[in-house]
Amino acid sequence: MLIRVPAGQVAAGQLPHICPRHGEQAIEMKKVRLISKPPGWAIVLILLAVIVYVIVVSALRKKVLAPAWPWCEQCKAARSRNLGIGLGVLGLGVLLFVIGAAMGENGAALFLFGFLAFLIGLIIALRANPQVISSAFVSQDGAFVDITKGDERFARALQGGGQPAVPQQGQWGYGAAPQQPVQYQQQPAGYQPQQQQYPPQQQGYTQYPGQ
Repeated sequence: MLIRVPAGQVAAGQLPHICPRHGEQAIEMKKVRLISKPPGWAIVLILLAVIVYVIVVSALRKKVLAPAWPWCEQCKAARSRNLGIGLGVLGLGVLLFVIGAAMGENGAALFLFGFLAFLIGLIIALRANPQVISSAFVSQDGAFVDITKGDERFARALQGGGQPAVPQQGQWGYGAAPQQPVQYQQQPAGYQPQQQQYPPQQQGYTQYPGQ
């Protein structure tokens, strides 16, 4: 689900301790730099020159620095996984690239495979970026941070005022108020509870309610 958070609230670090992407309790409040996506029409500029595209996109880019972005265990695992696989494939690509170049004409195939492996590894490694994992991007006007794959539990915690949600025992949902401890008043030493006194009844006569 799409969740829109005011950019000022994100920049102030006023977010619940719930992962926006996975809805789990945050293990870390991470400093994340968020940017906007390039406008759709900017892709046409690549036909003119890549440098023109980069200059225009950089000029139009909106930025929000989140000092405390909720980061859960799944986010941490996804970053480690993408970074490990990406760097591994990238290293393999460099190795094939070097071997193919050293073999000359006989190594043309290795040279090509190395180049492709390098590009694939670079793309996978770039997906380890915290912004990509969080699936959060600044809107084109810079007023909001859009979480394109947000979790409902984060949305509920956000509506609750941005305070850290307290998980209940045996319950995965968040946002319920914790139970208050029962308070007891200490009695002085030697205290004896008073027993209620009833008036004596006449012998042989029992009074019932309503009589």
